[in-house]
Amino acid sequence: METKRTFQLLNLKNSLVVFSLFYLIIIFSNSAYPFWGDNYLFKIDNRKYTKEDFLTWWKYWKEPNMKFPETPDPFIDWLLIANEAKRMELDSDPLYKHKIRVFLEVRGLLLLKNEEVDKKIDISQKRLWKEYKTNYIPRLKIKALITQDYKVANNWKKSIKTKEAFDALYEKLEKEKKARDFGWERPITIPEEIRNEVLKANKDEIVGPVKYKNTYFLLFIEDKLGSDPTDFNTVKREIIKKIRKKDEAYYTEKLIENLKKKYNVKINWDILKLISLDTIPENLKEKTVLVIGDRELKAIQFWEKFKKEIDLRFHKRKLSSEDIDKMKHFVINTYISQTLTSLEALNRHYEKEPPLKDLYEFYKKQLLVVLFEEKIIKPQIKVTEEEMKDFYTKNKEKFTRPSMVEIAVIKTRDPKLIKNVYKRIKQGENFFKIGKEIQFHTLRPEKYFLNQLVPEMRDAIKGLKPNEVSSIIEFKRGDNTWYCLVYLIKHYPEKAHPYEIVKDDIRRILEQEKFNSLKKEYINKLRAQTNIVINEKEWLKLKREMMEDNNVNLAQ
Repeated sequence: METKRTFQLLNLKNSLVVFSLFYLIIIFSNSAYPFWGDNYLFKIDNRKYTKEDFLTWWKYWKEPNMKFPETPDPFIDWLLIANEAKRMELDSDPLYKHKIRVFLEVRGLLLLKNEEVDKKIDISQKRLWKEYKTNYIPRLKIKALITQDYKVANNWKKSIKTKEAFDALYEKLEKEKKARDFGWERPITIPEEIRNEVLKANKDEIVGPVKYKNTYFLLFIEDKLGSDPTDFNTVKREIIKKIRKKDEAYYTEKLIENLKKKYNVKINWDILKLISLDTIPENLKEKTVLVIGDRELKAIQFWEKFKKEIDLRFHKRKLSSEDIDKMKHFVINTYISQTLTSLEALNRHYEKEPPLKDLYEFYKKQLLVVLFEEKIIKPQIKVTEEEMKDFYTKNKEKFTRPSMVEIAVIKTRDPKLIKNVYKRIKQGENFFKIGKEIQFHTLRPEKYFLNQLVPEMRDAIKGLKPNEVSSIIEFKRGDNTWYCLVYLIKHYPEKAHPYEIVKDDIRRILEQEKFNSLKKEYINKLRAQTNIVINEKEWLKLKREMMEDNNVNLAQ
């Protein structure tokens, strides 16, 4: 009894200590920060954003090779515009709603497939080996004698008493294109009609005559092999692909059948049968041909989809009534499958849970930012003809083609050779004739921008007139020293592109400049209306962490 009382007193004492601690924290709230730590990264009007918020944004925002920001400003500016767009109710815009729905459908379908199909596919080693033993062994090396006449095939069989006899007949018939070496075959590659009979055969045994597609085959089993780990590994990828394809079809069909029951799918085949390819009677247009939950598909809607599919697949080819009926089934079943999976993907609300939740929240804000730019900023941008002409006049060098030359070059790393060539040219021999003698490929004129050439060649060319040859030019490329002679054919001075040709480029440049300026103005206004507090200590800590992580990644 005493022990129990002591225990109760200890509990009461501990409770008082804990209560006192929390009481002190509440009363002296400022002193609570050092105790618990206040690790927000920044605040926007008292709304706190943490390191995790920033890193989530950065994960989806960054592009390849983009440097980590020096300040949290890019994220803050992005949030300010997204919040302003929401305040302006741009999230009620039909385009916003449409894009959000498309996003949720597409991402949801991927997650639905993963959940209901991909995760259920069994590609364990045990199943792969079972499939291998069922459909990939034994391996049989087969040669065949082939004829359209059963009696001929039977006579061949009677005449063959030994392997040598088969080989001799095979050699003779091969010349007549009545024999074929099939090489190694597996159960999966042998036609089902003759598979069992062929698989029962042993090495050096003759099978047949067997009939396949109005042709008779007399088969000789040259060799027969069983299971083998090395062989299994050669076909493992093919087996995985086959199993995945088979299971995808099975689990997809199972999902669709379950969804048909869940959404109470009803098809009005009586109306569908009355719909022809060419036209649809007026009295049928508004009739309902399909019901999925609270959705209806009218006859006119089906007919439009049906006709579009026919035009796409068959163009002007005439179809039989049987073909048309098959296409009706195909179109209605495809529509049902697409509608059911889209509905289910939306109704499962994958966006409320990882892994989609963070991406969805980012996408919503990013879409608001884009709509703000498109609907609020861009309509204010106006670029006049005068502005474009003024920009062209002041920045003509940006629209000027650099100087070009058309030249032929004799090039070698042999100083003696180049001196000999130069001497011969000076004595009046033809530059191109000598060039073809000493170079493996045909010497031909080529055009270059002057700034593409090495400095030594540029300097030499500046002093040449058309049809003149330079003196010997020496230059380094890597560890090698090269010697060359340049023949100047033509010089093309720099030339400004006409205004009319670059007009559209100038418009885009000015529009972008004005867009950037207007966007900055909006951000400055929003910042002026907002209380922003940055926790410099936490930001510097995050920057250090990111730099360390980046260094580790680079080292790896």
